[in-house]
Amino acid sequence: MIEIKNLSHGYGNNKETRIEILHEIDLKIEKGEFIAIIGHSGSGKTTFLNILSGILNPESGSICYEEQNITNFSANEQSRFRKDKIGFIFQDFKLIPYYTVLDNVMIPYLHDKKKSELLAEAKEKLALVGIDEKRFKHIPKKLSGGEKQRVAIARALMGTPQVLICDEPTGNLDINNRNIVMEVLTHLQQQGQTIILVTHDLEITQYCNRVLKLKEGRFVSVTT
Repeated sequence: MIEIKNLSHGYGNNKETRIEILHEIDLKIEKGEFIAIIGHSGSGKTTFLNILSGILNPESGSICYEEQNITNFSANEQSRFRKDKIGFIFQDFKLIPYYTVLDNVMIPYLHDKKKSELLAEAKEKLALVGIDEKRFKHIPKKLSGGEKQRVAIARALMGTPQVLICDEPTGNLDINNRNIVMEVLTHLQQQGQTIILVTHDLEITQYCNRVLKLKEGRFVSVTT
């Protein structure tokens, strides 16, 4: 589904101060895989996610989604690609505090779909992640951390993305809510969703079917 070839990226033009972050990475990701990416702070995990989603263009190399090379896209094409094909889940949820659960889920597509269609889809996605209808009109401060993250997952699923990109999605959660969120992600993967997750929590890698460690600019497979 995703093929990455000879991907390299660094920061700085001065040879003495330049930092090489990613170095000649070759990687294939199949549809329906659940991949965890680990590595120490500053190893390039977030840089890799930004390049993978078209937010950042690599200095060299290519990223193809089903044979479409997104590194050749214009800025507008990359923006549309992200909206249509990529779902993002973040550590801090990124919910708008004064909007209801339903509104938070619908916001990315308010100008793209009819309100009735959008409402039906939002309710479907919230049900998929286990959010009860009684919570639909709540604002985020009335939700637990785990509920906030599940609402964020529902929002990421709007539009049926090809890939879910998760940047430390359990970093702000207690163990119980962490496990609930990981069970939701596992269920989605079992339904065919491709998931790429960055984490510092090695315990949650047990939910993934492949673990990659970013070390010295390259990926090393890890056995869990």
